[in-house]
Amino acid sequence: MPKSLTIDEMNRYERDGFVFPLRVLKAEQARAYRARLEASEQAVGGAFVGIYTQKPHLLFTWLDELVREPAILDVVEDLIGPDLLLWSTEFFIKNPGDGRFVTWHQDDTYWHIEPTTQATAWIALDDVPLASGPVRYLPGSHCDARLPIVNQPSPDNMLISGQIAQNVDSARTIDAVLAAGEMAIHHTGTLHESAPNRWTDRRIGIAARFVPTSVRSLKGRESALLVRGTDRHGHFDHEARPAADLDAAARAAHAEAVEKRLRNMHGDAARALQS
Repeated sequence: MPKSLTIDEMNRYERDGFVFPLRVLKAEQARAYRARLEASEQAVGGAFVGIYTQKPHLLFTWLDELVREPAILDVVEDLIGPDLLLWSTEFFIKNPGDGRFVTWHQDDTYWHIEPTTQATAWIALDDVPLASGPVRYLPGSHCDARLPIVNQPSPDNMLISGQIAQNVDSARTIDAVLAAGEMAIHHTGTLHESAPNRWTDRRIGIAARFVPTSVRSLKGRESALLVRGTDRHGHFDHEARPAADLDAAARAAHAEAVEKRLRNMHGDAARALQS
């Protein structure tokens, strides 16, 4: 029996490639995490840029706590199994009117993993109304043939690669409007995008990317954080939890983990992406 999801929700995920809204935190808990996130922003100079946008769970104790919330892991376990690695985390923060967006893409285009069993939990740390530019999904696209892509990096595109999937049927899309403490979860092959934030508040989300321990990298060895169950496969080096925010050991481990991940994704261009 599922730990968290209903049978209908699991069927929707299988059919559509995503499911939302899922209540995983009380609203006041989510906003408390937002306050800690914003304190961390100030600690690194006022915004997360460069290396701070990749695997920040290795730097901040509050984010390490968030990705281990039982309600989040129960959902992930229902979809991809009980032995779970947190492969990556990313901040998706849009300030009111800043113009940033995410183009149509599928997460695993540059991930080089086998099998392609991966789920991304998108956790709202405050309300995400339609005006704020929520994630927009194309239902069933995880089952369709892959669309051609072009790469057009832009300062306003929140994707490092600038990946843009071509010929998307935008008439069939669904916006993941969420309340504080809710999350959406999507399959690695699901097409999605998001528009700029036209709302009066920040749009603050955390993307937590999970794989079962059976998944392996096809490029080079990477690291991941075991968050539930047992790793019987050993395809990833195990990451350590941060003992304190931004301490020397956490910074060193984080830099090494990010370098491996970006090198596997982007090859020789990886070093420039870390700056």
